[in-house]
Amino acid sequence: MKKMISLLVIAMMATATFAQSAAELAKQQKELNEIHMKMLKAKPTKDAKKQAKELKKEGWLVPAGELSIEQQITRSQLYGEELTTDENGGIIKRFIQQTGQTTSGTYNAGVAAARAAAQTELAAMLKTEIVAAFQQKLYNQQNNAITSTTIDKFNERARAIVDQSLTNSIPVLAIYRVLPNNNYQVQVRIAYDKKELAARIKRNMQRELEREGDSLDPVIEDVFCNKF
Repeated sequence: MKKMISLLVIAMMATATFAQSAAELAKQQKELNEIHMKMLKAKPTKDAKKQAKELKKEGWLVPAGELSIEQQITRSQLYGEELTTDENGGIIKRFIQQTGQTTSGTYNAGVAAARAAAQTELAAMLKTEIVAAFQQKLYNQQNNAITSTTIDKFNERARAIVDQSLTNSIPVLAIYRVLPNNNYQVQVRIAYDKKELAARIKRNMQRELEREGDSLDPVIEDVFCNKF
């Protein structure tokens, strides 16, 4: 009987957690939708117009039907200015942005490659910061239970965990220019909601690194609040 009651309590707790998570996700998506609409309605800033003028002189273009360079730069600026609060109530920037650039035979292939390059660069930076913070935590708390996860094991898994967590990127800017050899040089900028990305990495760390993952929550939170 006691076992059955325990199972019921666990099931109820899991249901409550799921409901809370679903509510939080719905709230977050509503906020993001409002932010995206604000971006679309924004008029190009003076600085965006100045930057766009220089890019156009260098031969940069946007495909027909896409937002102008001025509008895309303005969108990037607005994402950079958007603020939110961390778990302790501190004010932090809401979005991380990363730019990638590649050369390809076609525009579409170039966009895909440049986006992948931006994602790879961001993953490398995140991995470096998380591993460094993890090592510092081990140094400061030598006999803590987290030491059962070796540095080697953590380094091996951290990159894969970060890579699989980098989903739901937001396209911010995509421009191109045609080179003398008729190849396309493409530049792409993507953004991520820091709170959403941090939460996803925490979940994946907990799943992949078992009990040690729980102790990494403060490490990941510190990286996102103070490094990006």
